[in-house]
Amino acid sequence: MSAQVNNQAESTKSVILRSLPLVAFSMTLRPMVTSVGPVLPEIRHELHMSATQASYLTALPVVCFAIGAFLTPRLLRHVSPNHAVALAMVLLFIGGNVRLISHTSIVLLGTFIAGMGAAIGNVLGGLVARRDFSARVGLVMGLYVGLMSLSSSTAAMISYPVSQHFGSWKYALAIWADLAFIVLGIWLVTQRGHEDNSPMTTTSSYRYIAKNKMAWWLVLYFGFQSTNFHSLAGWLPTILRDAGIDPTRAGDMVSLMILVGVPAGLLMPPLIARFESQRIMISLVVAISLVGLVGVWQAPTLAPWLWVVCLGLGVGSSFPIALTLVITKSNSSEAARDLSSFMQSWGYVISAIGPLALGALRDATGSWSYALIALIIGTGIQFTAGMVVGGPGHLHVDETVSA
Repeated sequence: MSAQVNNQAESTKSVILRSLPLVAFSMTLRPMVTSVGPVLPEIRHELHMSATQASYLTALPVVCFAIGAFLTPRLLRHVSPNHAVALAMVLLFIGGNVRLISHTSIVLLGTFIAGMGAAIGNVLGGLVARRDFSARVGLVMGLYVGLMSLSSSTAAMISYPVSQHFGSWKYALAIWADLAFIVLGIWLVTQRGHEDNSPMTTTSSYRYIAKNKMAWWLVLYFGFQSTNFHSLAGWLPTILRDAGIDPTRAGDMVSLMILVGVPAGLLMPPLIARFESQRIMISLVVAISLVGLVGVWQAPTLAPWLWVVCLGLGVGSSFPIALTLVITKSNSSEAARDLSSFMQSWGYVISAIGPLALGALRDATGSWSYALIALIIGTGIQFTAGMVVGGPGHLHVDETVSA
């Protein structure tokens, strides 16, 4: 019995060690987004950007996520997953450094390049984990998601203090570009001579899924939950600072929101997968999100930590619920693969509108109230879509393909 336990412990340790390059890769994907929000006022001041122009910095990565979900499956027909991971980090490194040049157009160009790197990476994490760790994919994906969230939170937490210490916002963003370069070196060394490293040529049923009405409801659920996350990650520090909260504390609030979402995100998938209907859980998550949004709107300085915790629980749970819905509502692994690509590509198109709309509403009205009301309305749409797709049954994507 003791030997079996030791062997299991050694096996787990071995899996963790072998997965470290992939887990390190996950840490490069989100900081390029979450590091911007806490120093956005400083970027706007130096580059003389309006709120609408600044919103491009938070919206562009999400636009890239949509483009990446469309293009990465096609890329993988010509490039192996390992080479695609390397390409993603090259783009993150180059784009992350280009956006340090003090010119609005160049900053936006660098943001686009880095965003495409993160977009490619979004598709690759689960794919590589299933390929290399099929027997322990749960363990590896737990580490992958957990470290991704931790790096996102760290980026939001340290951006403003680092910018103040060194006297420029550029140092806060440069950290994460350099991290991509370091992880790229680790990846190239550890993945050399991989035994299963060839392009993927599986035919996709994407265009058939587009005819499925339930798939579009899933797109709406994913799109509006993603709108909340990216809008808040980009603008919440500025909203809180404009309300009179200290800049460092405002950055910490975003970090707290993301950190609270880590355990919620890890626990939610196995919890909702136990039930044939996910409507009750979706209702609870949306209700918590609404408490946070209304709190930030009506009383941002009264109990900001409470509103942020609610947002962390609600927004942090919504994303893994969307991913789990793909699995529970598909009737085959192939359907789940293609439905996930469909959901993310069109969902991120919706999500990209959020940061842009918030900046435009702020410029047009001189207040954040209408921007937060827009997020509340979007959360209502998320709830409606969740009630449709969260009921019992499958989407039966394969039946659509065969029709």
